[in-house]
Amino acid sequence: MRRVHLEAAEDHVQRLARESDPLGAVKELIWNALDADATRVDVVLHRSPLGAVERVTVRDDGTGMAPEALAAAFDRIGGSWKKWTAGTLLKQRTLHGSNGQGRLRAYALGDHLRWTTVADGVGGRSRTEVAAHAGARNDFLIGDSEPTRSGTGTLVEAWGKQSPRLDRLPLRANHRRLTTELAPYLTAYPEVTVVYDGVPVDPRTSVARTAVYPLTFATAAGDTEEAQLKVIEWSTPVERELHLCDRHGIPVGSVDVGIRAPGFDFTAYVLWHATADHVGDVQLGDGHDSEVTALVAAAREQLRAHFRSRVDDRRRELVARWRTEGDYPYEADGGLEQETFDLVATTVHRHIPRRGNQRRATLALLREVLRARPDRVADLLGTIFKLSDDDRSQLDRVLRETDRVIRAAATVADRLEVIGALRRLTADGADPERLRPVLAGNTWVFGDRHGLLAGDRTLDVVLDRHAGPDADLLVAQTRREHERLQHLVVLGSDTAGAKDLTQLSAYAEAVAADTRYRGIRVDWEVWLVVRGLVASSPDDGRVRVRTWNEVLLECTDRVRFFEQSAAYPDRALRA
Repeated sequence: MRRVHLEAAEDHVQRLARESDPLGAVKELIWNALDADATRVDVVLHRSPLGAVERVTVRDDGTGMAPEALAAAFDRIGGSWKKWTAGTLLKQRTLHGSNGQGRLRAYALGDHLRWTTVADGVGGRSRTEVAAHAGARNDFLIGDSEPTRSGTGTLVEAWGKQSPRLDRLPLRANHRRLTTELAPYLTAYPEVTVVYDGVPVDPRTSVARTAVYPLTFATAAGDTEEAQLKVIEWSTPVERELHLCDRHGIPVGSVDVGIRAPGFDFTAYVLWHATADHVGDVQLGDGHDSEVTALVAAAREQLRAHFRSRVDDRRRELVARWRTEGDYPYEADGGLEQETFDLVATTVHRHIPRRGNQRRATLALLREVLRARPDRVADLLGTIFKLSDDDRSQLDRVLRETDRVIRAAATVADRLEVIGALRRLTADGADPERLRPVLAGNTWVFGDRHGLLAGDRTLDVVLDRHAGPDADLLVAQTRREHERLQHLVVLGSDTAGAKDLTQLSAYAEAVAADTRYRGIRVDWEVWLVVRGLVASSPDDGRVRVRTWNEVLLECTDRVRFFEQSAAYPDRALRA
């Protein structure tokens, strides 16, 4: 037995162990096994009768460590043989580690460590044990090698530590974290199998979608570099990470993903041939000026573009499914209100019931909320769905971005409803008593510039003083703007003959010349709206004669134009 002493300060060794990160230790041991050409790696979490993790073992079928190489593997930090080769020794697979620190990370898993390795060396195949203890972190005891016919590989055992962090190792979230980090490697080398706590780490079982994009970015010297961004969307929840990898997809480090993409579980991988040469920049993060900073910025911009497109894709997929299952509350396609409904409904889709009748009723209720109270959509949906703080924040952000659209959609819906009501009222005869209350609050029917008119006592007196044509007074309203008055007078009749038109023009001239408005600038519009035929249609800017059908068709065209021209806000996901 030999004692190998690691030439490094013990506190430095302790820092390198990163004992607060046991999953990181497991990952390092897995990468060590893969760098040794392993085709299978088994991570076993041994539990006590009470369920606590009391031992962790990592077994692989790689090439192992030959007896003559063991001393060099344990007596120094850095200087790993991996620095001097481009790939693994036998299979020439991409290497992960090159700093020789993996063995120190094992202290995060236990106070007692043991490596049992079988390898082919100068004297043939042999088995050797290496032991270490946290009480003397810098000392490694290398046992005598014994000949063996067993298959090559290494078993790493760690025990003797009680820690809540160890007890969290079995969590499914840790299996998912391993899956996201190993995904590029396992995809590139499908012959490799990694099993964690009895469950294979297989990205294929949970990958929902994969996209790859080219990246270009400028270096500090002004040169242009090329890289690649790979985005994997998962069907199960994962922690979002942006991994910086070499050109083969082997992670060198990771940074904050830096974008908001509500509702998506994804991992992003930046593949660049020189990432390994910038390990120091990766560890410093993206808060300084370097190639890594420029690379990360380019990756984040492409991620935003990717998820802008994916939001639209997901919206279409959800709406298509609701249509197919008969739950969608609209029959026709298009319209500002419908687009707004799609945006809001797909934002809160996780809270909408899945059962047919309940989902149908909820979507119909949401449509009515948007129509009736667009200004209270967030409050009402928060109450109905009991949204979490994150969901409420996401909905508030969407509503802020689309506030103008929601209001425009409500305006369109209200106006189309008024137009429909007027069509019904005028279809079989225009009853003045029923028309007046509808028109009084909707003078925009006769032009958008009339939308802010209101009743005026002076105008009523003037109209009473002048005898008009044989028609019913439907609207008489005014708007004052600075020193100018805008008057609208609408009369209704069944038909309009030549005599009626003559009387209408005389009436308009008389009220416009009334002494009450002498010296005041007044814009007049006098309309005669009829249900039947019009003898002729004078239109001098002051007197207008239209059928109800013409008025409502023109009004509908204006509403549809407003609906189409209302600029839809950018729904991009913002960082």
